[in-house]
Amino acid sequence: MRLKELEIQGFKSFPDKTRITIGEGITGVVGPNGSGKSNISDSIRWVLGETSSKQLRGAGKMEDVIFGGTQTRGAMGYAAVSLTIDNSDHGLEMDADEVTIGRRYYRSGESEYTINGQSVRLKDVYELLLDTGLGRDGYAIVGQGRIAEIVGAKSTERREIFEEASGIAKYRYRKNEAERRLAAAEGNLERLRDILGELEKRVGPLKRDSEKAEQFLAYSKTRKGLEITLWVDSIRRAQDTVRDQQRKYEAAESDYARISRQLDEFDTRTEALRAEAQQLMLQVEEANAEIRTITEQNAGSESQLAVLQNETEHANEQIRSASDELTRAGEGAKGIAQEADEHKAEITQLQTVLQNLDAEADKLRQQLNTLEQQALQSGERREIVSAAMARMQQNATALQVRGAGLQSAVEAARAQLNGLKNQEAAAGDVAQKLTEERDAAAEHLKECEEAVTRNDNIRSGLKLKLESRRRQQAEAAEALQKAAADKNNTAQRIRILEDLERNMDGYQQSVKAVMRAAGGGRLRGIIGPVAGIITVEKGYETAIETALGFALQNIVVEDQGCARAAIGFLKDERAGRATFLPLDTVQGSRFTGRLTGTAEVAADLVETAPQYQHIIDNLLGRIIVVEDLGEASVVAKNLGYRNRIVTMDGQVINAGGSFTGGSTARSVGVFSRKQELDELRAKVLKLDERRAAAEKEAAARKAEVDNLTAQLAGAESEGMTAAAARLKAEMELDQLNTALEEGKNAAAHRGQEIAALEQQLRENTAAAAQAENARKQAEAEIETHRKELESLGASTSDVTRQREEASQKLSDNRMQKLRTEKDLSLHEAALETLKGRSGEAEARVRELQANVAAAKERIAANELRANEIKRASEENKQKITAAEETIRKANAERMEKEAAVTRLTQENRTLTDERERMSGEMARLAERKTAAETELNTTASKLWEEYQLTEAEAEKLCVPFANVADLRRQVAEVRGKIRALGNVNVGAIEEYKEVKERYDFMKAQVTDVEKSRAELNRMIAELCSEMQEMFTASFKEINRNFGAIFRELFGGGSARLYLSDENDVLNSGIEIQVSPPGKVIKNLSALSGGEQALVAISIYFAILAVNPAPFCILDEIEAALDDANVGRFAQYLRRVSDKTQFIVITHRRGTMEEADVLYGVTMQEQGVSKMLMLNLAEAEKRLKNTIK
Repeated sequence: MRLKELEIQGFKSFPDKTRITIGEGITGVVGPNGSGKSNISDSIRWVLGETSSKQLRGAGKMEDVIFGGTQTRGAMGYAAVSLTIDNSDHGLEMDADEVTIGRRYYRSGESEYTINGQSVRLKDVYELLLDTGLGRDGYAIVGQGRIAEIVGAKSTERREIFEEASGIAKYRYRKNEAERRLAAAEGNLERLRDILGELEKRVGPLKRDSEKAEQFLAYSKTRKGLEITLWVDSIRRAQDTVRDQQRKYEAAESDYARISRQLDEFDTRTEALRAEAQQLMLQVEEANAEIRTITEQNAGSESQLAVLQNETEHANEQIRSASDELTRAGEGAKGIAQEADEHKAEITQLQTVLQNLDAEADKLRQQLNTLEQQALQSGERREIVSAAMARMQQNATALQVRGAGLQSAVEAARAQLNGLKNQEAAAGDVAQKLTEERDAAAEHLKECEEAVTRNDNIRSGLKLKLESRRRQQAEAAEALQKAAADKNNTAQRIRILEDLERNMDGYQQSVKAVMRAAGGGRLRGIIGPVAGIITVEKGYETAIETALGFALQNIVVEDQGCARAAIGFLKDERAGRATFLPLDTVQGSRFTGRLTGTAEVAADLVETAPQYQHIIDNLLGRIIVVEDLGEASVVAKNLGYRNRIVTMDGQVINAGGSFTGGSTARSVGVFSRKQELDELRAKVLKLDERRAAAEKEAAARKAEVDNLTAQLAGAESEGMTAAAARLKAEMELDQLNTALEEGKNAAAHRGQEIAALEQQLRENTAAAAQAENARKQAEAEIETHRKELESLGASTSDVTRQREEASQKLSDNRMQKLRTEKDLSLHEAALETLKGRSGEAEARVRELQANVAAAKERIAANELRANEIKRASEENKQKITAAEETIRKANAERMEKEAAVTRLTQENRTLTDERERMSGEMARLAERKTAAETELNTTASKLWEEYQLTEAEAEKLCVPFANVADLRRQVAEVRGKIRALGNVNVGAIEEYKEVKERYDFMKAQVTDVEKSRAELNRMIAELCSEMQEMFTASFKEINRNFGAIFRELFGGGSARLYLSDENDVLNSGIEIQVSPPGKVIKNLSALSGGEQALVAISIYFAILAVNPAPFCILDEIEAALDDANVGRFAQYLRRVSDKTQFIVITHRRGTMEEADVLYGVTMQEQGVSKMLMLNLAEAEKRLKNTIK
């Protein structure tokens, strides 16, 4: 792979289309400063994907790369660069033998990339160039002044070029992609868990509601059988009672007719007295009511007094408890203080012992110093000789060890030298064999590449078909998904509206109470609100709601008895007020006059069942609906303002001529809600049809996709096999080439090692001889001192003995001091613990004292409140006394009135008694008869209303029972169980099944996402492992090459690269350590500018030696070098130019001389660059011919 051609147009100083043909070897670009040389390297960097204008020496906007114009030329509207690469070796992963990468940028900000004329993304260009060294982050392009950044950059910023060279850039790219997908999976998992959590909150309550609903249904079935049996038994007993009472009533009726005429006079005379007595009775009842009210207030006061007394006793108990705890806390504090004093005493004693030990140690040291001085002053010859002999013995031992080590080094060097010579002899045979294997591998690779090309053509055709079918499938799936989503949204809206309907949203509390009681069986004959029995013509909802007003919530009932029962229920439950419309009492009336225009009777705009028509006529029969307020005025005037006129937008002209209007607010919104429900249910049916059609289309497209996918999978499998074979062949060829290259490098390295070992062998042999001579001399001196000691005798002086005893005592002293210090630290730690406990106890005491003060304040406040309650109680007692006096007087007056009535009736007592007896008998008989008939009718009506059963039909459903009391007890128990269930949602059974099914589905989804996350983590770990292995091997090779190239370019010295954190290979910075010949460098900044540039060039060449880029663009990287180093640089550049094309922008003569072709950049026209080419090889040939 090599660079063939660069074409520039409109880029910086190149407005005209400029084509630069680049051959193999070294191409030089020269020209004066400012002529536009560096714009060539910038154009190559730009076309390869550079996105930062600052990296292209711009001012911060990409628009800066477009030719901006001169005094004679206008500005260009775009910049375009194309780079043609010879890809005959398929170094780029494309089938074409020639790859042209193009980029075009317009002033409007639009940008486009192309590869071989096809529009692509920047990402595609980036991925194509991964691990080739040619990308925007690669090392193939070194801009002007950028070479020194390799040395001057931070260790972490230096990694990019090494990663690109080691071939792990694409792995890091895959790792970043995997981490992005992992983050997305984490986000999806979090959302799924949130949804699952919400479903979990619903599943539990719905399960309970479902179980309760099932219990309700079971209890309702049991209740039905028991109640039917009870009602049938009641009907039978009522029929017997009616027949018996009918016979008695007919016998008494004739007697009652005879004496009833005699009662009129008695009634007239006594009526007045009874009315007065009744008024007195009312006064007594009012006084009794006042007494009851005051008594209840006193009872409440007594309860408050009991509560206050209880609080006071509780506060006193808190005070006693706190006082006891304070007493205990005081005793505990004394114990802590006593224990602390004991520790302090121990600490003081140990400190004294330490001081004594220190004093004793000082004395012993002084004694040792004195004894040593005495030994020196006494001139004890034995002591002096012993010390000298000990020193000589140490020297002799050290020399003997050094001599043995040097001798071992000599033997090891000889063995290593022999091994290297044997390896050198065997390396030649291995190299010949590897060459033959490499040629065979190259032929096999060619065959594999042809197979891959054939398979790629097949797969391309299948992919085009599959892509088309998948688009069709995606469109079908999108249509299906949209239909499903629309249906789900519509169903959700229906559920919401149905919930509002069930909960009677917008109705008064009294209406809700009556409907709940009716649903629970507590009230009979309740049909429902007016709004529930009518359907409004579309468009008239507002008008009808305005016309009805609060009558919307009037409750329709079967008869007036049901109305009375419902009113009694509301009164007992204190649930508010409501208006009831019994079917047997409400009478309807309708407007029968002539109407004009759009006017219509409101009753004609609604639909209802025939049995409710008179209710609707009563409410809407005389109300007129018109289109607008203007027409309403005309109609009202024509009707003489006798009727109520309502417009479609809710404005009203009342009977009598008053106007009501403004913005409207629906009382319940039931009509629009019902209308929306009907529309939504119709919409659901249409959505079901659309969804079925979408499912059919999606299934057909899926079948086609599956078929093509299977074919493509087969082709992919074959392609993978062919690619694997090609990859294997490439790897084998690379391995053989690498082995040959390594063999060459190893041979050169062995030669260097052999020379170094021979030099080391000579040096170690000489050093061993010197050490042996020195050892022998030291042993001779030791022998001399030993003989002198033998002549002095074996006795030990007193000074020596005393010194040994003092040393032993000093050692014992140090051990004793160590033990004492340990005991001292233990006591100090215990003392700190006691201080912490003491602080906690003090805090608890303060807390208890605060609690006691608060309790005392509560006791005082309760006493004040109790006194106020007692004072109010005394006042209430006085009020009771006054009321009792009022009752006494009223009763006395009432008794007087009753006595007067008695006196008036004494004369006709016999007649009165007879009349009263007969009257009572008639009344009792009539009441019993009526009650029996009512009970019979009511029971039969209830049976029909509740279960739509006649007596004969109900008898078939009766259950056996022992007696009526037991049957009533069973009914009461079942009703109690139903009431105990509270509000029951029968729909919860189905809803629970749906939510539970969705919960199980979401739980499975969470499990799948967790598996995907685990797989991504595994993939990232494998990529990291492979990246670490590749980078480590490549880094070692670069480091080895860097050392060799550095010594070559600097003429000696040493250099190495190392990781700042070897435990983190993938993220560690890369440090540089160099030592030029004769220098010790601790910091790279101590190097001169030229030395830094040469170090950077050494690193650059070391990287190229490991992973040669197909071509490199070097912009004045040798500018800081002197002429000698420029020569070395140019010679090395020539040496490696067989593997890499070099485009060198330079001012240096030495570099120009090594170039194969020179391009000159000039600015004959101000601000416009032009190119001139000179082929040095041809020029040199022509020059020789001219000389000849």
